[in-house]
Amino acid sequence: MKNKVLFFSIDRLGDYLIRSNVIKKISERFDNVEIVSSDKNYKLISIQTFFNKVYLLNTKKKFIEKIKLIFLFFLRRYDAIIVFDGKNISNILLFLVRSNFKYTFVYKKKKFSNLIYIKFITFIYDLFNIKYEFLYNRANIENNFSDNYPEKYKKLKKYFSNINDETYFLEKIQDKKNDIISGEYILIHLDEKFCDIKDVNLKLEKTIISFQKKINKKVILTSFNNDHEYYKNLSFKRFYFEDLDYTKIKNLEVLIIENIKINYFQNLIENSMINISCHSGLFVHISLALDKRTIDIINEADEKWLNAWIDNKKSYERIIKSNNSQLFSVNEIFLNVYEKIK
Repeated sequence: MKNKVLFFSIDRLGDYLIRSNVIKKISERFDNVEIVSSDKNYKLISIQTFFNKVYLLNTKKKFIEKIKLIFLFFLRRYDAIIVFDGKNISNILLFLVRSNFKYTFVYKKKKFSNLIYIKFITFIYDLFNIKYEFLYNRANIENNFSDNYPEKYKKLKKYFSNINDETYFLEKIQDKKNDIISGEYILIHLDEKFCDIKDVNLKLEKTIISFQKKINKKVILTSFNNDHEYYKNLSFKRFYFEDLDYTKIKNLEVLIIENIKINYFQNLIENSMINISCHSGLFVHISLALDKRTIDIINEADEKWLNAWIDNKKSYERIIKSNNSQLFSVNEIFLNVYEKIK
């Protein structure tokens, strides 16, 4: 085994999850594993026990945090450094940290200036023997340049032969507190992406009640710091996870669990029959990582972009909430969900 590897993943939860198995497999080759994360994915990354050290960059204080990282890592020595996130600070540190193996991802954008930048930066990378792979950004993907990020990350197999075809790695949760929620249930995660659904402010509650009666299973709704009107209008009983008591919820057909901690959230997702959301990145990718049936409610305009994130569709299905000509009502959407799962 070699000594030390450093990863950069200063982005979102979904970004980390679709490269999590590649990171785990590479980590198996090293005695000491470190990663730089963002405030958006730190909570998940920090509970993965194969990391020896997790560094946090607070994106709310970017300038100060970047300076701190430069001082922290300047001329440090590692055996390998891999930048997954494409962030400027990560690629600056790629040059400032000493390592025999350096690897990064270069994003291709639509702007002509980006072509000049790519010519320049790849010349520099070649000059300093930094390995790289290209990724298309969203604008290019929506302009019919197809890409798949999980598959691109797996190209690191050229240098780390133990990388396999899996996309996700999540450590199993040891604390089984969620087991107080027994029986079969459907899990629906509510966030800001429900806001653009037609009639959601007025008709979501009635629609969920009707949906629950048709499927005849308990429906658990989860959300985090949700202050949107449609959510405030729901009158279902609400519980903080710390206050959950099976005697209080066993007879409820629909309930809301608010602000659940990420490790317990994973357990709740794992125990459900079906997981439904409007493409909440954390929710969708944890569900797929656990090989659970996952229904994604999306705008048709986002379909090409989302294809870049999903590489295994055997457990993954989509419902369209809008297309070029119309918005679908919340009732129509849940009727389509019911048709898929009945």
